[in-house]
Amino acid sequence: MQRENESIGWALAFEFVPAAIFGSAVAFASATYLAQPPVSVAPIAAGAAALGGIWLALGKFGSPRRQFALTDFEQTPVEYELSSLGELLEQADVAGIVEQLGASGDKTSTEELVLDDVLAAVEEDSRVVRLFEPSDTAGEMHARIEDHLRSTPRQTPPDATQELHDALAALRRSLR
Repeated sequence: MQRENESIGWALAFEFVPAAIFGSAVAFASATYLAQPPVSVAPIAAGAAALGGIWLALGKFGSPRRQFALTDFEQTPVEYELSSLGELLEQADVAGIVEQLGASGDKTSTEELVLDDVLAAVEEDSRVVRLFEPSDTAGEMHARIEDHLRSTPRQTPPDATQELHDALAALRRSLR
């Protein structure tokens, strides 16, 4: 069912594959209806007949061949004007600007930040809390965290509903 200027792929995709799907569905349905195994003669014959009939119908009544030829056309370039900012960016040396700002692509400096300031002793009025020791086990860490969480009072966040309503009302008034 191949027409002029068509490849075999189109014929397979739009004529044979749908016919094969329909034929296999008919074969399965007839095997189920006749209570026979799907590979017996009657279901295979019914599926083959359905495949052939649908394949011929799709080839005959399928999509018509192209009636109108598409002509090639020449694409004209689009003319546009740059804004003053666009002109400045076009003239600027972007790579030089980036290097001046310190964001160059070279990652040659491999300085490591080493924190060796060990907190030796916690003062009484300090806000620093030491939860872990280097030699703690997982169970000791868990117990210490639980003790810390139980010892600190829970603070409820303040209710800022009224302030939010006031701010929204002020915003609405300013927009009018």
